[in-house]
Amino acid sequence: MEFTPTLHNDASEPLYRQLYRQISKQIVSGEIAAGTRMPSIRQMAEASGVAKNTVEAAYQQLLAEGYLTSRERSGFFAAQVEVWGEPEQGGADIRQKAWSLKKKKGDHLSCRFNFHGSVVDTKHFPYAAWRSCMLEALDRYPDDFAFYGDDQGEWELREQLASYLRRARTLACTPEQIWIGTGLQQSLSFLCLLLADRHRVIAVEEPGYADARIVFSQHGYEVVPIPLDADGLSIQCLAQSGATVVYTTPSHQYPYGMVMPIAQRQRLLQWAERTNGIIIENDYDGEFRYNVQPTPSLQGLDREGRVVYVGNFSKAFSPALRMDYMVLPAELLERYLQSFQAYPAVVSRHLQRTMQLFMQKGHWEKHVRKMRTIYQRKHAILLQAIRDYMPPTVTVLGHSAGLHILLAVHTKQCEAELIAAAWEAGIRVYSSGRNWMTAPDMELPRIIVGFGGMEEDDIREGIRLLAKAWPDA
Repeated sequence: MEFTPTLHNDASEPLYRQLYRQISKQIVSGEIAAGTRMPSIRQMAEASGVAKNTVEAAYQQLLAEGYLTSRERSGFFAAQVEVWGEPEQGGADIRQKAWSLKKKKGDHLSCRFNFHGSVVDTKHFPYAAWRSCMLEALDRYPDDFAFYGDDQGEWELREQLASYLRRARTLACTPEQIWIGTGLQQSLSFLCLLLADRHRVIAVEEPGYADARIVFSQHGYEVVPIPLDADGLSIQCLAQSGATVVYTTPSHQYPYGMVMPIAQRQRLLQWAERTNGIIIENDYDGEFRYNVQPTPSLQGLDREGRVVYVGNFSKAFSPALRMDYMVLPAELLERYLQSFQAYPAVVSRHLQRTMQLFMQKGHWEKHVRKMRTIYQRKHAILLQAIRDYMPPTVTVLGHSAGLHILLAVHTKQCEAELIAAAWEAGIRVYSSGRNWMTAPDMELPRIIVGFGGMEEDDIREGIRLLAKAWPDA
């Protein structure tokens, strides 16, 4: 394929957006035909005269919006995109297209057999207790509506969080260190500002969470992929990368699922001490462990102030809350207090007060204990169903923690073909491909299978139907 984009460094539009726009336009117009193999990230970077992370950000955006597909061991390909006609009424046409894209993106949510890794159990959500705390927050804190609130988040909520994290996640933290945010992407964006004076190279797990990589790239960081070994992030490769900041998911590596043992965590902390480095520890579903002993958090083991701990309420409670938090080490906390007081609190005071009361009254830890039992049962049902219906067609990876597993499928079919066959049978399973910076060279396709939001009977029946949909596996 011959395609040389025209990019302008002096334009107000970022380079990755210029590249994204030009490629998507050519795919929609048919100048890049559906099924055309795109240049690799390296090749496109050389042809465009930009950094690889710029191309990575553009390709990830194109993947997310359906302009490209990714095939393991093959690379990126132009997708079949519906061509929209000339609008008779511009506004109406834009609204129609936007609604169509949103509907397509959300179609999987109404599927009975939806093995999505980020969907949680709503059947056991504590609606009555949460509603009671919301009403009480209105009555107890009427003056909150007259003021912006604490920039870092409400003090009383941070007190509750610090107490919980010390008990449940072995953190060494105080309320002063906690900053309340509205989700991982927004928190990482803020963290990029705090880290702006460092060497602009960030190491990430390969494979790893794609959206985190995109955030780093959009803030101008060179993103360096670090391969995994049996214990998680390869410390040897990290030491050779030249990075002084690393993003990692040690308690449940995403998407492979291994839990980093304590010896490996100590080696990672030693790397940070030697390099004056910073470790961003994303403990995205740390409350859920199955048949393994809890491992101390990196932040709890840290004695030199090298770890930024990122946690959330999404997995254990609800992703709709849009509330997470960071625990900042002394160096970054001091920088925040000196230079970032122009940034007001980003989470509604009323929601913060509600969560504060929810935790103060003991509802939070009661709910976590309940969901841990429910998810452990669902996890066991999923593994038993795989043993009953799929042996020896798959290998289960990462089954010690969290709300998803990874299936390595013994087949000659590619990942996209397996997912398409499953969707044709009414089963929603998901690709691991976008979590790689470069197309992986793997012997077996790997499929993400979540279980948190499914009924127990549907987990078993869904796996039975999935086995039928993959007769060649």
